[in-house]
Amino acid sequence: MLSKGNVLVVDDEINLCRILSAKLAKTGYDVVTVHDGEQAVKKVNESHFDVVLLDLILPKMDGLEALSHIRATNRDVPIIIMSACENSKAIEQAMTQGVAAYVNKPFDLDSLVALVQSTSRADDIGRAEQTGRADTTMLFVKSQEVTLDVFNGSAGGQYQSRIEDRDERTVTVLTPVRNGDYVIIPPNTMIRVGLPAKDAFYSFTSPTLGQKREPPVTTLSKPAVIYRTQRRQFARILANVPVRYRSKRGAGHTDEESEWKAGKSLDFSAGGAAIAVDEDMAPGTSICLETDPISDIGVVSVVGKVVRSCKEDSENGFTHTLGVQFDAVNSDLKSVS
Repeated sequence: MLSKGNVLVVDDEINLCRILSAKLAKTGYDVVTVHDGEQAVKKVNESHFDVVLLDLILPKMDGLEALSHIRATNRDVPIIIMSACENSKAIEQAMTQGVAAYVNKPFDLDSLVALVQSTSRADDIGRAEQTGRADTTMLFVKSQEVTLDVFNGSAGGQYQSRIEDRDERTVTVLTPVRNGDYVIIPPNTMIRVGLPAKDAFYSFTSPTLGQKREPPVTTLSKPAVIYRTQRRQFARILANVPVRYRSKRGAGHTDEESEWKAGKSLDFSAGGAAIAVDEDMAPGTSICLETDPISDIGVVSVVGKVVRSCKEDSENGFTHTLGVQFDAVNSDLKSVS
């Protein structure tokens, strides 16, 4: 099979690396896997890769530091961030260093492979390396609804709009309205544009080039980079309620020596949850999880597996956030999501 390109997978979860490697190799990619940030930097400096899949929480050197080192020597390689730890500051910092996309864990393997295919510079070398611009043709469709975040000046705020036109260098949107009047946005004002789609949420930041009264439109420079955030398979429910949990051992056997411990839920979905606790738990640890009653749902009692443990300061007073993937979809949660 002719190789579609070279992919570097960087994650400290060895089993996940094996699964990703097998899936990407079956699709036609040559895959290299490493398990810490230092190895990631070394591999990128030694070899050519068409895509890098990079976890944020890594041993020896975390993902943000590794990303910074990689960008210091290689500005072109597309990097997709993977993480179950939703630290908004870390994600924003990563995005400023030219990240092609951010994907939440747990993710759908087929969707991730499709993202690698659309991101890989091996698919169309001329598209990104010769012009320095991403192929954004399929995103900018007339009448497509968008969200505009204006960052400064008297026009600052968030507005709903839609795409009116596009060409090779620009995107034109309907000028937003506030209090019944069209918003005046000076040239070179930075605007963040959000484009919701079925498979993901796309966003980019670009300066305005000017406005017209007839028709009332605002023109922006077409971006070189568009960020893609993969949508979750199940919607999340914000549920800040007490929980209790304990580890499991074996297949279906509860570890009687592990006492119930207290925690706090942050959110739930039909396929997983984020909980704040006072201990670090290794990825792959099986746990039982029960909650106090959640509005419209009642008590949730599930069995799952830890996919990520992040150390962070919590307003709840807990020291770690666990990302838990359920062993089976919870139909009660699915019905209200």
